[in-house]
Amino acid sequence: MSSWHYQLMRHKDGSLAVHEYYPSDGGVGWTKEPIGIIGDDVEDVKASIQMILDDIDKHGVKNYE
Repeated sequence: MSSWHYQLMRHKDGSLAVHEYYPSDGGVGWTKEPIGIIGDDVEDVKASIQMILDDIDKHGVKNYE
């Protein structure tokens, strides 16, 4: 199984949200609910936001089905 990443997903109503995305050989899966950003300090939150931005640049937008 490949490692998970953050994925920007377009919902049926047209809204966009970030989910954890789990690709695998047998298909894919993602979190039912969008993720929240929580950290122990400012630097932790900033690091999470940067990882999300990097993954959006790398993986683009997928439709939530």
